[in-house]
Amino acid sequence: MGFFKFIVGLIILSGLSIHVSAQEERTDCEQMLAIASEEFNSGRFYGIPALLKPCVDRGFSREQKQRAFLLLAQTYLLLDDPISAENSYLEVLRANPEFETDTALHPIDLVYLSKKFTADPIFAVFAKVGGNTSPVRVIQTVSPSGQPVNNNYGLRAGFQVGGGVDYNFTRFLAISAEAEFGFTSYKKTQTRFSDDLLELTANQSWATIPVYAKYTFVKGNFRPYGYGGFAIQFLNSENGKFISQKRDLSDLNPVILPESETTNRSLMEFRNTFNRSFLIGGGVRYKKGLDYFFVDVRYYFGLSNIVVPTSSADYTGVLPELGHADDMFRIDNLSLSIGYYHPFYNPRKLKHAKTKTVLKGINKSSK
Repeated sequence: MGFFKFIVGLIILSGLSIHVSAQEERTDCEQMLAIASEEFNSGRFYGIPALLKPCVDRGFSREQKQRAFLLLAQTYLLLDDPISAENSYLEVLRANPEFETDTALHPIDLVYLSKKFTADPIFAVFAKVGGNTSPVRVIQTVSPSGQPVNNNYGLRAGFQVGGGVDYNFTRFLAISAEAEFGFTSYKKTQTRFSDDLLELTANQSWATIPVYAKYTFVKGNFRPYGYGGFAIQFLNSENGKFISQKRDLSDLNPVILPESETTNRSLMEFRNTFNRSFLIGGGVRYKKGLDYFFVDVRYYFGLSNIVVPTSSADYTGVLPELGHADDMFRIDNLSLSIGYYHPFYNPRKLKHAKTKTVLKGINKSSK
């Protein structure tokens, strides 16, 4: 037991020692970075790369690395070494892929250099989870046995999980594709023969593949976006719970008769498995470090009649004791999700430098 405590204590002391050593290195490198900045301001450029090299190799934090390579890029520009300047600026973007120069803060030659590069992600992946509800849109009411009925559809809660990928054409515009798995539910209450009540609670499971175009407002830590597109939906299962209840509401003292019946069964033989929808949505991403968290709202407009056209006529024969027939209907879906978004940053040199934007920046800063 004593030997075990000794080993644990040794591990803890070793961890603390490594942590303290790393802190000391970063403190020393911060001092070295301050000395290098003084050398630069004094016009002594030649010794700066050698001065920073030990910390570049082993000691800089991400933020210190950004400042160090930004200083090196400016130094190499003044030393007329464009290749080293370009390599240094690439390291700036590797340390902080979202770094951007500003004509009001940085030398104009550094701003021009920066327009030769980008770190904008080509791909990004995301995952999400949330809740939903599914409004039913009736195409045609079907009355069993020709009797007049009154159908009311109610909303119920469901949930979904999913993930997807963005392909970015620009930092603003992307094409997105997802795989989403959802569980939805709706409730149908049918009054027939004036008084009798038939209640259906249906639970469905779906696999959905949406594809859509997305536009993002890239500014600040909160980045709103909107999108629209098309989805194909596969109904994997639908199970219904039927409650049939006899009622007599004709008297001044209405009563619910004790006769009632509950039936559970699959409804898939009366459903179209393959369905389609339009979708629109939007949300906002919050930047945390180099990743994002987001809140997303989406609405699917069902395009397909999910009921097999011949099933309503046959349904009464399947459940004669209930006398139930499906209406022809489409089903929509409203969802709210939260999720995590990870861009794959790709620092690289552009084929065509974006130097035209420099003059715009100068004009803005002068105003």
